[in-house]
Amino acid sequence: MESYLLLGAIQGLTEFLPVSSSGHLTIAQAFLGFANPEKNLALDLVLHVGTLLAVCWYFRADLLPFLHPSGWQDPRRLRLALLVILASLPTAAIGLGFKDLFEEMFASPRLVCLALAITASLLLAAERFARPPLHDQAEAAPWWKVLVIGVAQGIAVTPGISRSGATIATGLLLGLPGPEAARFSFLISIPAVGGAALLEARKLWQPIQAENIASALPASGLALGFLASAVTGLLALHLLHVVVRRQKLSWFSWYLYAAAGTAFILLTVRGVPQ
Repeated sequence: MESYLLLGAIQGLTEFLPVSSSGHLTIAQAFLGFANPEKNLALDLVLHVGTLLAVCWYFRADLLPFLHPSGWQDPRRLRLALLVILASLPTAAIGLGFKDLFEEMFASPRLVCLALAITASLLLAAERFARPPLHDQAEAAPWWKVLVIGVAQGIAVTPGISRSGATIATGLLLGLPGPEAARFSFLISIPAVGGAALLEARKLWQPIQAENIASALPASGLALGFLASAVTGLLALHLLHVVVRRQKLSWFSWYLYAAAGTAFILLTVRGVPQ
């Protein structure tokens, strides 16, 4: 049970902090012996649903108005919805077009270590070269900048490339204030994470496969992982907004360099397969 709790906490913290949840989960699963791809897929699905619930709750003030017809009549709110959809298009195209390549990369913990170091460099560059804010809110950003952020999110499907790190850094470099870059990053994560969860669920929707997974993954373990990912996800969202307001993304860079180097050495010493 401790392994599920640990993986849930890792997912919740790293899904929103710019350190790559997929990268941390890939390395953690390699150390914890979760070697069955189908087992990993089912567990990842449950953990991602937990963090999806967390982000929807955190941004409920932005989301709830859309449940009423009047919410779509506000011009700025409508523009925000359209920009979220626009940013999701390149994300979906990249994710679906390079799905097989990304799945192969998930099986290579050492390659994930390299991607973590790339994320660290991106965060440093964003803090060093971020433009002065050109737009007070994400709703005011031109469509082409939103597409660029969507492309960054699509590339971040690569395990070890942080989705939040890539999108927040891109937003800062394009002139969004830190809090708005973070807000838009997490709003566009909802369709991205939700869509990915549906694709994973579809793969598992086979009676024989579902039966095998159910016997390998205890319901109590999945429940613990789900709760851990949701609770720690909320904590991570609060923490990241504090860090972004203080413009200290480099804090995560130094952690990522250390984590990537340490994990690579330990994987080599333990002889974990490529």
